[in-house]
Amino acid sequence: MHTPQPPAARTMSAHWLLPLLLALPLVVWISFQPASHAAPPPPRTLEGSPREIAVYVYHRPPFFTATREGQGGAMVEMTRMVLERAGLKPRMITSNFNEILDIFRGGAPFACAPGYYRTDDRKQFARFPTPLYQPLPPVLIVRRADAGLAASARSIDALLAGGLRVVLGDGYWYGRWLSEALQRTGATPARSREENAELLRSIANGAHDLTFMGHEEAVHLLRDHADLRGRLVLRPVPGAPAGEPRCLMLGRGVDEATALRIEAAIRELADTPRYQELAQSLRRE
Repeated sequence: MHTPQPPAARTMSAHWLLPLLLALPLVVWISFQPASHAAPPPPRTLEGSPREIAVYVYHRPPFFTATREGQGGAMVEMTRMVLERAGLKPRMITSNFNEILDIFRGGAPFACAPGYYRTDDRKQFARFPTPLYQPLPPVLIVRRADAGLAASARSIDALLAGGLRVVLGDGYWYGRWLSEALQRTGATPARSREENAELLRSIANGAHDLTFMGHEEAVHLLRDHADLRGRLVLRPVPGAPAGEPRCLMLGRGVDEATALRIEAAIRELADTPRYQELAQSLRRE
């Protein structure tokens, strides 16, 4: 037998039921709206595994090493961390500085290369997310006998016009500070395709007088090569220009969504203890 519901109970049920019925269309509408601000999912293969990305590495200790035994160094580890955070599987490939530029310039590889400087020319064929590493200010390297002459220059222009024979790495970018000074002074430094240790030997042996280099690499080379350590010295560059940020250069085959994930990964990792430890290991060179 049906027991009639007390009037108070019926009133309470109607009180709660009416707002729920009114809200239902809004809930249904929200559930079908796209998540416009959600980060794009990591790229995957048809089998569901992370997409592989080629990582070209050249030999430039202490930043990175590339030998027959494999690739290593602080910036290689940074790169692995970033790519894995972005949902990618890095595949390391040993190459050399200019060959890597030719590969990126000649096509649109789904690839990256750590440590390259962002220049107007390179932006024509590559993407450059936020830097992997902010280096120390650059230094100049001269024979001990010429250290006083180099130190007496009050500006980079005066140094370039002072009669010292400057040699630079072929294809290397040293910074806008040097590029603009070369244009102002009309200086035409010699260019070398040798590794930087051999370039320094050309100064030690008297073929050239002076070059510029990142502080971290210069200290590393003089420490590890006894024949250079006693004959060459480091000096600050006049005007104390800032170090050029070292980036993870991305090939044009890296799509926008993947580039954004890599950018986000760099920013997320920058303040983590391991990433900071790697950066400090370079600055202690």
